[in-house]
Amino acid sequence: MELTLGAAIFAGIVSFLSPCVLPVVPAYLGQLGIASAAAVSAGGASIAVPVSRWRALPHALAFVLGFGALFTLLGLTFYALRPIFDLPLVRQIGGIVVILLGLNLMGVLRLRWLNRSLSPKRFGQAPLGGAAARTPLGALALGSIFALAHTPCVGPTLGAILGLSLQAGAAPEVVLLLVGYSLGIGVPFIALALALDGSGRFTRPLLRHGRTIELIGGALVVIIGLAIFFDALSWLAVTFRSFWPQV
Repeated sequence: MELTLGAAIFAGIVSFLSPCVLPVVPAYLGQLGIASAAAVSAGGASIAVPVSRWRALPHALAFVLGFGALFTLLGLTFYALRPIFDLPLVRQIGGIVVILLGLNLMGVLRLRWLNRSLSPKRFGQAPLGGAAARTPLGALALGSIFALAHTPCVGPTLGAILGLSLQAGAAPEVVLLLVGYSLGIGVPFIALALALDGSGRFTRPLLRHGRTIELIGGALVVIIGLAIFFDALSWLAVTFRSFWPQV
């Protein structure tokens, strides 16, 4: 379980660093009202109000909880349908789909619909949720919208983790996998939220390594897809465990 949990966390990090998620992170931070200066209307005028890091933290945590809950619900839904996926033909088709998703992430294939996502501004002309998005409850809702908007974009890595979740022994293990995946996305997001106006300074260097991230993450997804196709996830876990530090 330690191996699959580690893979889930790594897959989440790859999703966060993907070229269709990382560039829009500052926009979501702005929607949460945790940029270094939040505009507040007072008598028709806009006043710059500094936001402290610790005031930003509850909003960022609520945002992560929002998309984490949605991803976990999706994982439990797949787990509930596991009898269907236990059929050899269905499992092999699922493995092929995961492999194709990995090849798309690597750039070997280019499935355009998987590279689309909705930025916050696409949900309307006004900022999403307005002032409501600057409350923890609004941030929770915005996190759920983030999950829905970026599911096609994070599809390769999310699909691989959902494939792993079908091999879980019990529902709590599924929850743990999806929580690990959400943490892989969420912890960097929280770190950038605490950086406030410095988020752009951190994201720009990471964007330069986007291609390397795609190749590594895509290769991981392809390996998981092959393991699902050949029903070899347990063998894969044993093989990698031999390289894992024994304590």
